[in-house]
Amino acid sequence: MPTHETAYEYAPTAKAYLRLIRRRVLWLTAMISTPVALVPTFDYFLDDRDAIPLASMAVISSLVTVPFAGMGVWGAPRIGRILRCYPWRAYPCTYVPLSRDFVMVLAIVPDREVAIHGAPYSCDFQRKQNPHPEIIWFAGDPACGGVASPAGGHYPQRVVVTRPHAGEPPSPPDEVAIRAGLAKNGRYLARWL
Repeated sequence: MPTHETAYEYAPTAKAYLRLIRRRVLWLTAMISTPVALVPTFDYFLDDRDAIPLASMAVISSLVTVPFAGMGVWGAPRIGRILRCYPWRAYPCTYVPLSRDFVMVLAIVPDREVAIHGAPYSCDFQRKQNPHPEIIWFAGDPACGGVASPAGGHYPQRVVVTRPHAGEPPSPPDEVAIRAGLAKNGRYLARWL
């Protein structure tokens, strides 16, 4: 377990965050440029009867996929803010079987458990290059979420609490949560971007 003041100071995490940014920007670029490059070539290689439906499908599919890729790029700076504000902490983890969102339950303290899941994209930390699936590294505020990674900090992903504040009133956020973008105006943010 690294002893750095923030998770971003740990070299594998800093490299992984830059890879995450690069991967999401390339994905958004591919989602935008593929239809833009293909539509003009349809008329050249196909007759009008085939080109119009294919061009329509390319444009419609890009209208559906580009917003999802854009959400990943738009939400990535918050991951960086969280990594620059919180240190990595290792928590025992169990996985909810057959969950669609790959829900993980972290044992924060012996009598308190927090269920989290990846956002905006789900991620199976149990199988994602994880040498110790029973341990998850977490940087953030367990009251609302943060960033989780398999042990080693090499695959940071944004996570949110699945059932926030079940049965107990939420405590007011601290200054670090506000600085990391997890809270605003004295309240935890409910959104994941």
